[in-house]
Amino acid sequence: AIPVTSSKTARSARARRAQGIVKTGRQKILAASFFFQGERILSMAEEGVKLQTKGRVQCAVSTEVDGDIFSFRGGSTGIVKILEPVSPLLNYFEYLILDRGREASIGIGVGERNYPTGRMPGWNRNSCGYHADDGKLYHENGMGRAFGPTCTNGDRMGCGVDFDTDCGPDHVNIFFTKNGRQVGEPVRMKKPIYGLYPLIGLHSRGERVHYLGHWQRTADGSTEPMEQDNSPGSAWLRCNQVRFLDDGLTVEYAGHGGDVQDIGIAQARFPIDRTNHYFEMEILGTGTHGALAIGLAKTTYPLHRHPGWNAGAVGYHADDGKLFVEKGHGDPFGPTCTEGDTMGCGIQFSPCGAEEAERWSSGSEGEDEDEEEEEEEYFEDEEDLFSSPDSDYSDDFLGDMLPRGLRPPRRALLRAMRPALRQQKSRERAGPERTCTVYFTKNGEKIGETECKVPSGGFYPVVAMLSRGEKLRANFQPLSG
Repeated sequence: AIPVTSSKTARSARARRAQGIVKTGRQKILAASFFFQGERILSMAEEGVKLQTKGRVQCAVSTEVDGDIFSFRGGSTGIVKILEPVSPLLNYFEYLILDRGREASIGIGVGERNYPTGRMPGWNRNSCGYHADDGKLYHENGMGRAFGPTCTNGDRMGCGVDFDTDCGPDHVNIFFTKNGRQVGEPVRMKKPIYGLYPLIGLHSRGERVHYLGHWQRTADGSTEPMEQDNSPGSAWLRCNQVRFLDDGLTVEYAGHGGDVQDIGIAQARFPIDRTNHYFEMEILGTGTHGALAIGLAKTTYPLHRHPGWNAGAVGYHADDGKLFVEKGHGDPFGPTCTEGDTMGCGIQFSPCGAEEAERWSSGSEGEDEDEEEEEEEYFEDEEDLFSSPDSDYSDDFLGDMLPRGLRPPRRALLRAMRPALRQQKSRERAGPERTCTVYFTKNGEKIGETECKVPSGGFYPVVAMLSRGEKLRANFQPLSG
């Protein structure tokens, strides 16, 4: 229960409950929606190899997230879904059962991007799951089949996706583990167009699990340790619908190629800074459409969108020579590029002192630390907005504008004004926006440049493709630039 010390606090608490917001510690859960969980260190539990990424979590109303601890709050079935698709670099994840609860109705698996939060893993189409209470496998069906042992307190349940199979580019093999040992045989499954996402299902009171992270593992039970941090194979942070060849810097499209959002994308694990300020990609194959692109993006950029189509990114596209800056339609910019051409992207830094250089290398400028405090003040502002007699949105103002019978409800006005209030609060806290000059090249010749807003956390190199047969080779240490 939320302690109430005044009428204003009571109103604020009621408003938060009415909007489905539950505060537990330092995180906020939006009922039937998702929250941004912040930067996470995903570590290999036994081998000690650490991968850095940022993740979002979507959860049902009946589940609760506290850092890496997922628990069941009561009510109907609920899942927690990590909104980062399983990729060849991070193809395996595990959970530790802290408390089996009343019935041990815990399930682990993968599902499509829009998998419903009220269904256990494997119950619906484009999903597969292994359940702890009965040891059964559920594959696109609410009726499971005998598969493996049951699981209880202290057991680790794992799920992995084997992309390197003889099933063809449209299918993958799903495998499961208990305490590190593979359970049953891998299950062949058609790969959804937007990839497969990690799922953990909870169904009885008292259930709690600990998310242990992602790493790379083969279906036969052996773990593949990542290479040293300075090797080409460890250059990538996030990826989707791509395949890495040779030393890891050659990237090949591995998607369906039948949809404008079926993007194959790879994002480097290091940010653009004063040391690494320029990179290139050589086009080895143009495929069906030659829709390759190079650019920069924030670390939470959606993996099904071309560079520059969404906020927090900029991209130069090979097929039409257009520049895309935070929008889905591009502007004429430079020549088109084809097989054999080399496309480059970099940032021009103005002279600055040590403090400015530190800001670029650290990225966030302390914004994450203020996020929770900002959210609290934001809700207080909403309450004050309609209670202050001087407010433009008070009853007196509404009465002057509209007859009483036509006045919109206060809560409706509040919802309509929420984005503007949030943006205003963010601008007040952030102060002047950071901008930078991003430039692009073709075969070593500068094409042009553009001014871009620097996202919180900085810019990271990205390369992308859209049709079968496309292939590129990235170079993060070119001689030019």
